[in-house]
Amino acid sequence: MTGISSPQLFVDLEAIQRNFLAAKLIVGSNVEVSAVVKSDAYGLGIDQVVGPLAAVGCHSFFVADLEEAIRVRNQLAAAKIYILSSPKPSMARFYRKNDFIPVCNTLEDAATLVPRGCLYALNVETGFSRSGISFGELRTLIHCKLNAPALVMSHLACADDPGNSINSLQKNRFMAMCELTATAPRSLAASAGISLGSAYHFDLVRIGSALYGLNNASLDPSPFVNVVRLRAQVADIRLVRTGESVGYMGTFRACRPTWLGILAIGYSHGLAWSASNQLFADVGSHQVPVVGRIAMEYAAIDMTDLPASLRVAGRWVELLNERLPTELMARLAGTIPQETLIRIGTSNTRQYLSSYLKKQPLARI
Repeated sequence: MTGISSPQLFVDLEAIQRNFLAAKLIVGSNVEVSAVVKSDAYGLGIDQVVGPLAAVGCHSFFVADLEEAIRVRNQLAAAKIYILSSPKPSMARFYRKNDFIPVCNTLEDAATLVPRGCLYALNVETGFSRSGISFGELRTLIHCKLNAPALVMSHLACADDPGNSINSLQKNRFMAMCELTATAPRSLAASAGISLGSAYHFDLVRIGSALYGLNNASLDPSPFVNVVRLRAQVADIRLVRTGESVGYMGTFRACRPTWLGILAIGYSHGLAWSASNQLFADVGSHQVPVVGRIAMEYAAIDMTDLPASLRVAGRWVELLNERLPTELMARLAGTIPQETLIRIGTSNTRQYLSSYLKKQPLARI
């Protein structure tokens, strides 16, 4: 097993650009498309993603916290940067200096921060029941005669299900609350919400999952292209006899003489343990199953039906690509693709593919 490399995750920055432009095409020229790059751009690298997005016309970004806001500002002097975490009044001067736009989720957030001269956005509660200012609190806030918010926003709970009546209920509540905020720009839809139609688009849509190739709304065909490719090396080739078990707890038992490829990838690299005996891998043009329990550093694939020339230690096999999308891996693991993407992205060496990168076509992180 000497000379075997760690798994590699390729991130196609041009694909992210294409997905941004696809979202713009869906919502039309009168609606701004803002990029959600929170959680280190869903694990794919905020520092590498924001520049290419700005290059194709993205002017605003949503980040998780102040640290991420600073990273975006260091690259983009003129971008609007919305900070989703609760604002800190003690940082008001810093917000003003850097033109950051904190999102106020409570009446107290707005009442203590806004008099200090900051730009701000208001998150209003329309039925998500997680955070946001209620209708009654909004009326109280209006009477405080504060400066108008830079944005009024809310979040759809069931946009992944276009026929769910909660969507229209939230939209109607949002419109009623926006009546109290005069001419402030409005934002309700995120990635899945853009498929609900123009009535949900308002002035700005916030695109996260779709940027990274995830088709939350199950649009067919998907307007979004695959962004990531995950590959791992075969560390060893083993022949097991009929009846022998493979891996922890013997959850796979060979029903014939079986050639196993031992992959140098496991749940420490983001593969879900719950996807044991469920996943697939591409070996050239062939597809083979992952067999046995996924271990911390290793997983096994059944290479029995492959030509002998492909059963070679050291060759690379792919576990995520166009044929094996993130949504499939997530479904087989019993989770959501956003979680899968973040786990894979934060656990592996990332390599970036794009002509946007001037110095070399491949950048490593």
